[in-house]
Amino acid sequence: MLSQDADVARSQILVAAQTMILRFGIAKTTMEDIAKEAGVSRPTVYRYFQDRETLTTELIRWRSRQTLERGRKFLMECATFEDRLIEGLIYLVYDGINDPIVRILVSPEHVGGDSWLETIPLATSLTTELWGPIFDDAKAGGEMRADIDTGEACSWITLVQLMLAPRLDNSDPADPSHRQMMKQFVLPAFLP
Repeated sequence: MLSQDADVARSQILVAAQTMILRFGIAKTTMEDIAKEAGVSRPTVYRYFQDRETLTTELIRWRSRQTLERGRKFLMECATFEDRLIEGLIYLVYDGINDPIVRILVSPEHVGGDSWLETIPLATSLTTELWGPIFDDAKAGGEMRADIDTGEACSWITLVQLMLAPRLDNSDPADPSHRQMMKQFVLPAFLP
């Protein structure tokens, strides 16, 4: 039974969409499939989500926020900005690749082409939620260059994360070459 509360009802539909996408894949899942799984009519699903793309985007955002929450906890355990940046990037990308829904956003098969370009605004928005406060704190603590605009840094780190996805896919996240590359090319851009 779909809740009378609109936010709860949207969550129920997202859970149904998640179930269907995990079962059939994103390309083969229809709004009818999602409606049946949610126990409602297709027009009811459309009342909460304008179209399939909107529903899919919201599902990815919902699952990505769960990944970000795990990432936030991980980052808070890191002692320095350098550790947060390097270890955090590896952790977040690897965690995203291993989440079957988030993988839609960050997976190597989606990196490149028009569909990848469409994911950048969503990825940047989610990245800013997590990294924005970390960058601001690092600047305030003198660990990051003060002249770097936080929004621009978040946009750039989004691209770094998307570029890391193919590198980390099917590789060991403990591989020291990942850290070495980031220490050499990513970290210096931020240090005072």
